[in-house]
Amino acid sequence: MSALDLTIFDPMLKDHYSDKEVPKLAFQKNTALGLINKSNKKMVGGRKWVQPFGYALPGGGSSTFATALAAAGNTSLYEAWEVTRTKHYRLGKVDNETIEATATGDMDAFEPAFDEFDRVIKAEGNYINFRFFRSKSGSAGRLNNAGVATAVGILVDASDVWGWRKDEVAKLSAQSDGTALKAGTLTVLSVQRQAGTLTFTGNISAGVGTAAITDYLYLDGDATLASAGLADWIPDTAPTNTPFYGVDRTIEPDFLGGIRIDGTTGASIANLLVDAVAAVQNLGGDPDIAFMNPLTFGTLSKQLEGKWAISSAAGFDGRKVAGIGFNGFKVNLNGTDLTLYTDRCCPQKRIYVLTWSTWTMFSAGPAPNFLQRRAGSIIKVSETSDGYEARVGEYYNFCCDSPGHNAVILLA
Repeated sequence: MSALDLTIFDPMLKDHYSDKEVPKLAFQKNTALGLINKSNKKMVGGRKWVQPFGYALPGGGSSTFATALAAAGNTSLYEAWEVTRTKHYRLGKVDNETIEATATGDMDAFEPAFDEFDRVIKAEGNYINFRFFRSKSGSAGRLNNAGVATAVGILVDASDVWGWRKDEVAKLSAQSDGTALKAGTLTVLSVQRQAGTLTFTGNISAGVGTAAITDYLYLDGDATLASAGLADWIPDTAPTNTPFYGVDRTIEPDFLGGIRIDGTTGASIANLLVDAVAAVQNLGGDPDIAFMNPLTFGTLSKQLEGKWAISSAAGFDGRKVAGIGFNGFKVNLNGTDLTLYTDRCCPQKRIYVLTWSTWTMFSAGPAPNFLQRRAGSIIKVSETSDGYEARVGEYYNFCCDSPGHNAVILLA
């Protein structure tokens, strides 16, 4: 005679669900975007964002009057950044039955399916924050592989994993400017965020027949169409004579292309920060914040070992953390108070020392935004299924009025 066991009694057993809030692992704090939204964001329409600036006082002076009288170049010099907007889109779709089945409260679901539309906005905010640290080429990483007959892509900078998730489609190019995309695509199967690797659904060489071990990766549709971020305004190398938003930056590569501090030879991060602040001050800037990856900040903390007096965490306005959404650590360098912020999207091999007042994010309408709001609703009935959809996106870009008042530290 068999005994009543769990297999037989299974239909009568209950599942016990956790009473804790559902963790949102993909919800990350976007420090840079949060600071921009508070102090440096402009909503404007029109054709483009134009920022005039002067970069030279009158020249042609001489100890000889006749020479000064005949001198050329004796006027101030002016230029203007003429920055155009870029576009980005994201669609959220939810099946109507799923909405109805989850709309009656926590007896039926942990959260309403309708909240998916809020998550689409959050995803777009993540994207904008990621692009702030990168270039208008649309690049979202570079391979550092030993070979391409593998499904694993090793990224040069591990922070680029924050531009990817499962099912994203990648294009490859040997060029860093987003041109000459290679035939074929790769689809992301999984992301190893600590290791800084992407695993694709098949070998890299199978998806892109001409793939190379140092190719750049681009989200499908982004190449050459992204916003101009820190990597453009303060490039790793002195700018070339290729016009950048209408300006030849080689005339004054430091004033117009920012300061570069070489930290690849092993100097401590603390000393490099001192050098960056001094270099920016030397060009007339007043740096007040620095962005670095959390792992880079960890290295700095270990290097300091009590050598610096770091005040208790402070918000951007200098107040203590309580009630402040984005907090950092304040230090005094060269007589200047510098607040250090961490952002997961900041490259691990870059630190940006910025004069924050020189930066602007401009957009036609809010960014990110529900693009259908002017039609009377943030959602619309799907034209292809029994459900609803929301179109989210923005028309925006970043501008720096004085690149020379900012610096990038290049780390090994």
